[in-house]
Amino acid sequence: MPNHLVFNNVAKELQTLINGVDGGGTARPILTDANGRLDLGTVTVTATNLDIRPLSGTTDSITVTATDFDIRPLSGATDSITVTAIDFDIRPLSGATDSITVTAIDFDIRPLSGATDSIQLSSRLFTESSTTIAGVTDSGAIFVQETGEQSMYSFYVYNTGSSTITVNLQISPTTASSYFVDDGSGAKAVAAGEKAVLVAQEFLRYTRLFYETGGATATFAVFYNAHV
Repeated sequence: MPNHLVFNNVAKELQTLINGVDGGGTARPILTDANGRLDLGTVTVTATNLDIRPLSGTTDSITVTATDFDIRPLSGATDSITVTAIDFDIRPLSGATDSITVTAIDFDIRPLSGATDSIQLSSRLFTESSTTIAGVTDSGAIFVQETGEQSMYSFYVYNTGSSTITVNLQISPTTASSYFVDDGSGAKAVAAGEKAVLVAQEFLRYTRLFYETGGATATFAVFYNAHV
């Protein structure tokens, strides 16, 4: 015959009462919700050796959630970068190890054109020299100037004496006196108290002044002006 002390006649009505012991040692029934699931309360966890450390790209990850987060190329007009460096090397650049990237707007590297380009000279390199010849009665060549690198030059003669003198320019490829020849600009007679300006008509490296007194006593000043 069946043992009714152990088994219920209806299996689905077989129930078990589970108890637990609270912190004071009192036995209390286990609490469940309406669905029969354990009703757990708040649990406070106290930990020892909790690992607070720098994150590692190999083992950790971070998810960033942002609003209006702008990922874009930097702009010199709106952005700036501060560079802090150790062992920052300030030295002459080397074509073997260094490179420079130039970014420009309307930067035109090309041969210059006379039709579209112009060059303005703000100033010129000016050269001047002078000498005075006093009480001479002969003829002679004086005041040699190296004119080969000048773009413009002239000799100014001021006759401060009482007799007329005749002057002209002579040119040469060297300073040796025997190489000088009369320039094509010709001779000029300068009366007492008068002035004259002489400009060479032909080009050689050196230019000098030749004077002729005609035997009369002459005194005059000579100025040389030139610019590159």
